[in-house]
Amino acid sequence: MSKRKLTILILIISLFLPVLVFAETIVLKSGRTVEGRLIEKTDKYIKIDFQGVPLTYFFDEVESVDGALIGAAKQPVKIEISNPEYAKPPRPEDNIEINSESTVEEILKKTNYYYSVHNFDKAIGLCELALKKANDKNLIAAVNFSLSSNYLEKGIEAYNRNKDDSFYKLSIQFAKKCLEAMPGNWQALGNIGAVYMNMRDWRQAIYYFSEAEKYMDKNDPNYASMEFERNLCEEMSKNNQ
Repeated sequence: MSKRKLTILILIISLFLPVLVFAETIVLKSGRTVEGRLIEKTDKYIKIDFQGVPLTYFFDEVESVDGALIGAAKQPVKIEISNPEYAKPPRPEDNIEINSESTVEEILKKTNYYYSVHNFDKAIGLCELALKKANDKNLIAAVNFSLSSNYLEKGIEAYNRNKDDSFYKLSIQFAKKCLEAMPGNWQALGNIGAVYMNMRDWRQAIYYFSEAEKYMDKNDPNYASMEFERNLCEEMSKNNQ
């Protein structure tokens, strides 16, 4: 693979978590402590960003927030897992013009830009164009991973609104196509785990997060996030037995 192709592939496939500034310490009634950057706080719940993972805790699950005791009507914990790239700001150098002569690598750059500005429909459209042009196994895997990530983000709103799981199913489908070309790709495994976690299928989520961990370097900054997500699923699974 050329150096240029390798650079584009790393850009599209690699996931890098944003630097987190801890601002809130939440103590759950289960005894677990969670720290994260405050996103939103109402009279019913608190929402934090834990290493790129938005977590919503309703106050009946919470003992205290920064030492202040909490109490409220019972509500379930709402979990929304997205691809960590979702939180990254757009890169102006990725906002390039695309035409019929554009290479797959160029299309992937623009796809990455559309993903970062949360225009998932345009990103998906470009991915479909890229698949028609791609004949390199690694680039095909990169396009399928991008499709999986974009459908994952579209699926969050659709599923929360009316339990529409069609986008989630597509996210899993394209993640598995990525794995056909790149067995053991932890990012694709993580996407599948995120889908099942958002759908509260704890058993499947635990399996895929565990599989992803097998292929990760424990020194990778993303490893702690993957481990946290698996542990959270295990805790939720126990609470729902």
